[in-house]
Amino acid sequence: MMKKMAKISIVLLILASVVITAWTSVKVKEKEILEKFQPFFEVLHHIQNEYYDADKVNYEKLVDEAIRGLLAGLDDPFSNYLTKQDTIEARISTESKYGGLGIEVTYDAKNKAVKVVTPMDGTPAFRAGLKPGDLIITIDGSPVSDMTFIEAVNHLRGKPGTKVQIEVLREDKEGNMKKLKFEIVRELIKLVTVKYDLINTEKGNIGYVRIVRFSIPTSEELKKTLTKLFFEDRIVGLILDLRNNPGGLLSTAVDVTSMFLDEGVVVKVKGRTGFERVYRSRGNDFPNVPMVVLVNHGSASASEILSGALQDHKIAKLVGEKTFGKAAVQSVIPLSNGGELWLTTAHYFTPLGRDIHKKGIEPDYVVTEEASVTEQEKEERHRLEGMYLTSTKAIVDVEKDNQLRKGLEILLKMLEKK
Repeated sequence: MMKKMAKISIVLLILASVVITAWTSVKVKEKEILEKFQPFFEVLHHIQNEYYDADKVNYEKLVDEAIRGLLAGLDDPFSNYLTKQDTIEARISTESKYGGLGIEVTYDAKNKAVKVVTPMDGTPAFRAGLKPGDLIITIDGSPVSDMTFIEAVNHLRGKPGTKVQIEVLREDKEGNMKKLKFEIVRELIKLVTVKYDLINTEKGNIGYVRIVRFSIPTSEELKKTLTKLFFEDRIVGLILDLRNNPGGLLSTAVDVTSMFLDEGVVVKVKGRTGFERVYRSRGNDFPNVPMVVLVNHGSASASEILSGALQDHKIAKLVGEKTFGKAAVQSVIPLSNGGELWLTTAHYFTPLGRDIHKKGIEPDYVVTEEASVTEQEKEERHRLEGMYLTSTKAIVDVEKDNQLRKGLEILLKMLEKK
């Protein structure tokens, strides 16, 4: 009973802290806050004293769901609550590295197993011989069927240099499932966020660069890539692919945009209290060449900062589909339970002052994705992209990629006019 009361007290303290902090900022008295949230505390009281399975209540889950419900009331899809586990996933995305095996995985509900989509190029899983389609059924002797997907992923990850034993089911050529055991030493897995390749044309070399996300290493990776393309491969034009790039860090977006913009405004950030901060280009050492940027509905946030700035400054032509339309800036606020509150505290505007929030950026040339691409071809592309998460290799298929093909045509016409 004492433990249950302690948990309830923690719930009340956390919620009271969240509520008071939020409402104090708009000068609402504490008494009024408690009155407004009185129904919530009444519900909690009845759960504690009358709920049939009160002894089985997970109070941490109650806190998580209560905070999510609080944010849902804002009707703001970009203000989010991250649990302690969610923050770990977010950190991996931001830093683009983690300790583990190097496999792209999904959950196989039918077999209650972790399914290997593909091992990443050059990783421990790749060298050990794991293959796409392998079903991981035990991790260090524990059945995956007894774990949630996230729990299984966490067991696969770990400190570089430590070992993990896994058992997999693999289908042979006759269609029979065979059990295989692997002992793999974890390593530091670094996800490469900038991919590149060359497209040879009669006008000269065209550089193709795809930015997967805007994380901490992205700026340095792009700088190395552009140095090679401009000064070793002597490119005469550039195609920058931001399709399905969900965004990332504002600081990285400014750094990346600066590599294409000699001077001027990159983005303007405005808060609700009237403050405005203007981010300007830091300058760069790269030549100015004709440029095309590929975008689609999955290009969001930092991707829109970059594409919006290049469009406003007439540095590049945008080709593809209208972008997602996320111009909300989130402040990350740590909470006492190890979670984080990602709260929208400002909006950003393009250099010309365009507000694209929930509107997106219209490309200069609207080109839809090729509808004739089969599901099997999409699945194979996804597998290859997963394999090359740890590699600078870009997947370039001008013939089958309708938007890339059109972008290349436009770029070649730009070179003719140069």
